[in-house]
Parts: sequence; structure tokens; C-alpha cells
Amino acid sequence: MSRTNPQKKKRRVAKQTLLMFGEGLGEEVFLKHLRGLYSYNSGTAVKIKKGRGGDAVGIVIDAGNVPGDFDRKVVILDNDKDTREMISARTEAGRRGIELLENTPCLEAILLSILNEGKSFSGKKTDWCKKEFESKYLDKKRRTELREYEKIFPKDLLDKQRINISELDKFILCMGND
Repeated sequence: MSRTNPQKKKRRVAKQTLLMFGEGLGEEVFLKHLRGLYSYNSGTAVKIKKGRGGDAVGIVIDAGNVPGDFDRKVVILDNDKDTREMISARTEAGRRGIELLENTPCLEAILLSILNEGKSFSGKKTDWCKKEFESKYLDKKRRTELREYEKIFPKDLLDKQRINISELDKFILCMGND
């Protein structure tokens, strides 16, 4: 006869598994920050991987080749690439059953929008957005440090800005916690 220990915590069990595959290191660190805030006790086990950069189709293929039986696979891409490349990436993602979330024009534009009351930076060039974000908020050397994102992007700011920034809202909804 088995006995149970009432002091022992019940194990958390994931009802769903999700792979979020970012284009590079910037996406990986930001997604890990979001996972820490939004996926705990959501019933979704979120695994975050980063690509090696390159073209959009290659990133989708790399995500499709990640081992594991995931219920969902989501690739986060900057859509600053040429139109043909993005169409090919969307086609490849559809063929592999992968969802695409596109940042216009890049992740740094989304981060700038969060920090600037939802102001849109979609008309700016990727290089400008990266330089602006790194010069004003988080220099290139500290971009890989999760603690820096915790300081700059607290949960209350993200909750407030997700109403205005659809890309941010989609990232959070993927994590499984409304």
C-alpha cells in the first residue's frame, strides 16, 4: 500500500509543449525573459532555441530539424528581408507545420516600441533600430544578459504595452498564459 506525503508538492505537468525558435541571440534572450514571466504554471512547457542567422528559409528549416515531439513550433523572424525570401520562408513554414511570428522590421523595433509608450518604429531601418536600442538602453556587450532584460522590461510594463503592440501580445499568448 502506498502512502502519500501531504508535505510534498505536486509535480507540475505540461499539457502542451512549445518550441520557440528565434532568429538569433537577441530573440533567444528576450524570449527567455518572457518565458520566466509568463509560462510558469501555464500548462505549457516552452523550449527556446536560437538560430545561426542566415536566410529566412534556413532558419525555418533549422527550427523544423530541432529534435523533440513538440505540440507547436513557432519561429520568430525579422521581416526586413526581401519579399521573395519571406514568401519562401512562409511557404516552407506552412509545409512543415511551423507558425511564423514576424517582427517589423526587427526585434529591436519591438523593444523600442515597448520602451516608448507603444510608438511604432516599423518605418525605420533595422540598422537604425539596433543602434538606437543599443545606444540608449542596452549596449551590445550586455545584450546576452538575462538580468538586464529583467531590469529594462518589468512585467507591469510588458502587461501595459501588450495592448498596443500586437507582436508582443503574440509572444506572450504563445507562452500559454493570458
